[in-house]
This record gives sequence, structure tokens and C-alpha cells, in this order.
Amino acid sequence: MKAKTTLYDLLGLTPSATEADIHAAHIRLVRHYQSGPHGLAPMDADNQIKVIKEAWWILSDPARRATYDASLVPTQPEAVLAQAPRADLLQPLKVEISDVKWTPGRVMLSIIGGLMIVGMVIQIFFSLFAFKNAGRVASGEVAVEMQERVIAAERRQMYGDLSEQEIAEQEAAARQQREESVRTAEERRREYARKEEERQRERALQERSSYADRVSADLERAEEAARRKAEWDKRQKEEAERRVDMEEQRRVQERVTRERYRWQQELQR
Repeated sequence: MKAKTTLYDLLGLTPSATEADIHAAHIRLVRHYQSGPHGLAPMDADNQIKVIKEAWWILSDPARRATYDASLVPTQPEAVLAQAPRADLLQPLKVEISDVKWTPGRVMLSIIGGLMIVGMVIQIFFSLFAFKNAGRVASGEVAVEMQERVIAAERRQMYGDLSEQEIAEQEAAARQQREESVRTAEERRREYARKEEERQRERALQERSSYADRVSADLERAEEAARRKAEWDKRQKEEAERRVDMEEQRRVQERVTRERYRWQQELQR
């Protein structure tokens, strides 16, 4: 026979787990099925979370946990039958009521016995109730109830004691506000994209203008350098021609001087 899954098994704990262990396991498992690599479908993960929360709800309260722990104690009818006397050893007891002496101690014991029987009946009832709830938790039947309870708690926390019509109006207003927020965000995104495009265009124009200015400045510098070089070459050429002229004039002057000196010598002869 397959062993039944208990609430402790759902939380990965043992029946001797402390309250802190139960809370820690509840938080860890909820976070795991919310964002961890559980490999389940979203609906199955939500149902698993609801079952875990239901198990935590039962085990986190000492009274509910004690009732549930009592439901886990297996009954042993075989042991009771084994310990019972055999039929052949049973002898009919003939007790005359008139022979029983009702002393105060015996009356007190009878009352205590009756109370113990009533207590045992109540304990059996609660054990069966907790066992039934545990079976519902293990089989997944409590998922719908837990979901309804969570939804109702969330609605009470969000809307309080409002009527269904008022809740519907608030939800419609909230939905309209969300749609308006989405439209506003989309308009802002488009405006930002438009301004960014304009900034990119202006930046491209500035870069082209700066490039044109740099090219124009380079051309002007190149033209100025060529003009200065042409002037320098011209001055060098004029200076060379002037030196040639001066050298020619010097040679002519020397020739004239020599001729004049020769004529003077000839006249003196």
C-alpha cells in the first residue's frame, strides 16, 4: 500500500520540525515555485503554491497542528484484537446491580470515565476531520478552496466592504487608469524617440558643418602657404637676378677701368 503524503512531506520537513523551520520552508518553497526552476506549468505551479500555503496555515498554528498530528497516529485494530482475551476464555459475568456498592470514589471514577469517553469521542471526531482535510490537501481538492480563500482575502484587503458594483466600478476605473498610463508612456516614448532623432540630425549637421569648416580652413592654410612660397620664390629669383646684374655691372666697370688705364698708358708713351 502506498504511503500517504503528509503536510510535512509537502514542506520537505519531519514531524519534529520547529515553527521556525515551517515558516522557512514555506517561504523557500513559495519563492521556488514563483521564480525558481521548478519546470511546472504556471497553473500547476500556482496550485502547488496554494497547497503549500494551506499546509503552512495548518502547521503554523499550534492547535491546528496538534489536531493534525493526532490524525497521523495510525490506529492498530490488530494489536487491540491481539491483546483482547480469546472468546473461549471469556466467561459471562453475572453481576447483580444490587451487589454494586456506589461509594463516592466509585461515583467519581464513573464520572471521570464518562468524561474520558466523551473526550475520546471528540478527539476521534477532530482526528477524522483533520485526516479528511489532510487527504483533501494531498489529493489537491483543497486547491480550489484555497484559491477562493486567497482571492477573497485579496479582495477584502483591496476593496474592504464594497459591493460588487462598487468593486466593478473601481476595477473599471483602475483598468482605465492603467490604459491611460500605457498611452501616456507610449506618447512619452514616441516624444523621446522624436527628440532623439532630432538631436541625432542636429548632431549630424553640426558634424558635417564642422568637417566643412575644417576642410575650408585647411584649404585656406594650403593656399596661404602656396602664396607665401610663391612670394618667397619670387623674391629669391629677383635677388638672384639682382646679383647677376650687379656682377655684370662690376665686370663692365672693371673692363672700363682697365681700358681707361690702358689708354692713359698709351697716351703717356
